[in-house]
Amino acid sequence: MKIYIVESYKSKLRFVFVIVFAFWMDTKRFRIQERTLNIGIQAPIDSSKKPIVWVLGGPGSGKGTQCEKIIAKYGFTHLSTGDLLRAEVKSGSERAKSLTAIMEQGGLVPNDVVLELLKEAIIARAADSKGFLVDGYPREKSQGIAFEQAIAPVSVIIYFEASAETLTKRLLGRAASSGRADDNEETIKLRLKTFLDNNQQVLDQYPDKISRINAESSVDAIFEEVQKILDPIVAAPAIDSSKKPIVWVLGGPGSGKGTQCDKIIAKYGFTHLSTGDLLRAEVKSGSARAKTLTAIMEKGGLVPNDVVLELLKEAIIARAADSKGFLVDGYPREKSQGIAFEQAIAPVTVIIYFEASAETLTKRLLGRAASSGRADDNEETIKLRLKTFLDNNQQVLDQYPQKLKRINAELSVDAIFAEVQKILDPIVAAAN
Repeated sequence: MKIYIVESYKSKLRFVFVIVFAFWMDTKRFRIQERTLNIGIQAPIDSSKKPIVWVLGGPGSGKGTQCEKIIAKYGFTHLSTGDLLRAEVKSGSERAKSLTAIMEQGGLVPNDVVLELLKEAIIARAADSKGFLVDGYPREKSQGIAFEQAIAPVSVIIYFEASAETLTKRLLGRAASSGRADDNEETIKLRLKTFLDNNQQVLDQYPDKISRINAESSVDAIFEEVQKILDPIVAAPAIDSSKKPIVWVLGGPGSGKGTQCDKIIAKYGFTHLSTGDLLRAEVKSGSARAKTLTAIMEKGGLVPNDVVLELLKEAIIARAADSKGFLVDGYPREKSQGIAFEQAIAPVTVIIYFEASAETLTKRLLGRAASSGRADDNEETIKLRLKTFLDNNQQVLDQYPQKLKRINAELSVDAIFAEVQKILDPIVAAAN
């Protein structure tokens, strides 16, 4: 009877402990969310300098073997949430007691705790690490979103892709020698279904950052593909944008960003870069690339983004020694261009978005049409241009919440520039 009472008492204590811990986590979650709403929040690390790679793949995909090869070549720090949880439980900390109580009750460890362990591990190793290899995480869409908000944007997601038949065959082969209880056919099918259902949400969330690799090739052939992905990422950026700020200036047609660019150049001495100007200059140069561009444009085709990016990179490198910073006008126009720019050139320092209503932009453009005679300033064309801009631009804005600064472009020219200076003055001071 005494034993029953003691065990019952212990069980109740554990239950109360779990409830209290859950309440504490809800409070902590609210505080984390509250902090991430602050646009100016400082990420624990700069993932453009210390790449963060999520490595995903089903059980039996061989990602463990590839992680070992990545670590050997690139010196990345390997982080596994399972390893972090086991290490924390062994530590005997207060959090370890909470985790033990949850697991003894058969509960799932809250994602906030897992995220906090990842964040602490990354901060602790940030000074010496060359990059971070996050193995098998995130397992679902919400975890990926929370990771980028609390820690830093992922640099690239490597997904080792193999058919369910191949994965099942490999796991059954492993079972024959390992004796693992979870390698029977029924359990394997359940594990694969759970993985595929959740993993697809993650893949759909990050179409521009995913690099898929056929995991049914040989180990060496797979690693050759891995190197094609990682080599450009670990290469040094074209310039150090902490010393030579890079500013993306965005705004719809008629937002007045051209006028503001003139004022920024006059005050700060930044180099102004417009992809349109760069393309026209290249076509006039008569180079071999110019001939290719001319042929594309004569057929009404779009110039490949790789070419535009190369022109931007060449222009930035050519002016890097003498420039005080770079003002990239009207670029990127879509999310994938922004990601490619940061990978190939350098991280953007700040994004200034001159924001005005569609009504205001239309009115300004129609007013300009009356005096300029521009063929693309009629109302029908204006509406189409605005729709195209807004659809693509929103993806860019959503990609960079921490670097984005919005300015009301419906104010006077001087009032707008006063806001611009509030953004750029501290950046320029820090660069000097």
